[in-house]
Amino acid sequence: MDSIDSQQFLTNVATNIVEDSAKNAWGKIKKFFKDLDAKDSIRYKTAYEKYLINTEQKVSKIKTIIYRRAPKDLYSFYECIGVRYNGNTINTENINDILRIGNKIIVTGTGGVGKSILFKHLFLNTVAETEYIPVLIELRSFNIYDVKDISIYTAIYKCLEDNGFELSEEYFEYSLREGAYIIFFDGYDEVNRDKTEKITSEIKALSEKYGGNKFFVSSRPSEEFIGWNNFCEVETLKLNKQQALNLVKKLEFDEVVKDTFYKELDRTLYDKYESFASNPLLLNIMLLTFQKHASIPERLNDFYDEAFVTLFNVHDATKDSYVRDIRSGLGCEDFKLVFSYICFKSYFNGEFQFSESRLRFYIQQAKEKFNRFNFTVENFQEDLTQSVCMLVKEGGIYRFSHRSFQEYFAAWYTCKLVDDVQAKLLLNWIQESDSVLSDSYFTMLFDLQSEKVNKIILCPILKEIKKLYLQYGFSIELLNILFKGMKFTKRLNGEETRYITTLTIKNQYLCYGLMLNNRLNMFPYSDNDNNREKQIFEKMEKHMVSKKHKRSVGRMSVTFDEVLEVFKPDEILNHLEEFQNQIEFALQIVEKYDDKKISRKKKVSTILEEL
Repeated sequence: MDSIDSQQFLTNVATNIVEDSAKNAWGKIKKFFKDLDAKDSIRYKTAYEKYLINTEQKVSKIKTIIYRRAPKDLYSFYECIGVRYNGNTINTENINDILRIGNKIIVTGTGGVGKSILFKHLFLNTVAETEYIPVLIELRSFNIYDVKDISIYTAIYKCLEDNGFELSEEYFEYSLREGAYIIFFDGYDEVNRDKTEKITSEIKALSEKYGGNKFFVSSRPSEEFIGWNNFCEVETLKLNKQQALNLVKKLEFDEVVKDTFYKELDRTLYDKYESFASNPLLLNIMLLTFQKHASIPERLNDFYDEAFVTLFNVHDATKDSYVRDIRSGLGCEDFKLVFSYICFKSYFNGEFQFSESRLRFYIQQAKEKFNRFNFTVENFQEDLTQSVCMLVKEGGIYRFSHRSFQEYFAAWYTCKLVDDVQAKLLLNWIQESDSVLSDSYFTMLFDLQSEKVNKIILCPILKEIKKLYLQYGFSIELLNILFKGMKFTKRLNGEETRYITTLTIKNQYLCYGLMLNNRLNMFPYSDNDNNREKQIFEKMEKHMVSKKHKRSVGRMSVTFDEVLEVFKPDEILNHLEEFQNQIEFALQIVEKYDDKKISRKKKVSTILEEL
């Protein structure tokens, strides 16, 4: 059983970090800076202490769904989550326990599990428990840059400089070469799609050039990380029952409501709603919803819907008070409609945060779309951040209090569209977007209208696959239509080596449609035979080494022609039996649902302009 003993976790780390850690911090890291004279040593010591004070103030105070008015000390309510690596649970209370895995770590977890707060904790813990300089980079901050202007190296240097640690570039570069840093890249999944490739190459290049440093990346799960061969991937664990109870106990909230909720959570609610209660964000929303209804909705989408109503109507969760201060003058359902349109448009434009002018642009669009409502852009903007708290303002940038709200309300608004428009938009979206599989949008939409998604979205794609399957059967010819080739990967997970075979997508429309069907209709995956995968990998590697005179370095991307130089067609098809099962599963969905043919001639951007 996964268990983290959080009761012993010291909650005064953040409040004492300046007094206890900063005083001695320079002595820990001075070794990373060469040939400093006495004057420079004193100057850099003072600068580093200033850096720690400034960053501690930013990192240790945060706003949440519960604490929307004023930021709270992180450790006053933080419940330490664990991570799983190679089947083992690792306590994240002390960063050194995670660093034993390796120097390059990807932390994945679903929305709301607490990855960003974990990184803030690890940042603070780096100062307290290690001899490294912590740097926290929020990757979404690059969304406002042109791709050509993105530089991770420059961002790290600027982060140090802006917070008081003003190094000469010579010393900065030297300290990087010496491995002085633990660098946290938070929110890889929040990077705009047109910038993901550049961010990926920048992180990989930096981590290879300055490999003596420690690198952490947080993200929602993504198959893209299979190609990050030098990074170990750990999975965040959900809150167990005791952790959920501990978290509720720590929250500053109406004591009568909190006590009742705590007892019900212990008695029945955690076991009945584990998928909600084991997620810190959703657990907070559970408490807010319980405050109003004394009950919890069964379905995830009903849960988000009631959460919105709760946030719309109650604005001081820490006290037993009801306040209604909606400056736009809109009722709950009207406000929800306008907000969902903003979520819909911004989501499909790939925007997860906004400058003030861009946010006002979306509000103005919604105002013109729903011209029967009488409100001002300024008042609606203030409601979003001050009253309903769907958006958080940080500096001059507005972002969703959590991305799952944008995805849910984008899905909710999609349901308002007629079937033909839905189908045209989403079939083109599957063709164009790289985030279809990593986002929660389709999961939310499927929960809202599962039959319609099967009928008008999945079936048109699956019927094309069926036609190809009936024409070619399960054959190399079929695989060549769908895929570029095969990828063979060897990954070291602790003491165990895992071998993975994947197919390299050629036809995104058909492949993403099939993969969505697997997820939404719950295809029953079978366990991977690692010994069999190993034999395939080693045989393929031996051939490629003799052919190209270089080793695979743990990964080979090969064409089907190259695979056929080693294996017979039947051997390949045998190895890919699971994929054939997925096609057969798709055919069952086609048999169950009927649909009409949907045109895919327009682009998503064109369709979006018309809505």
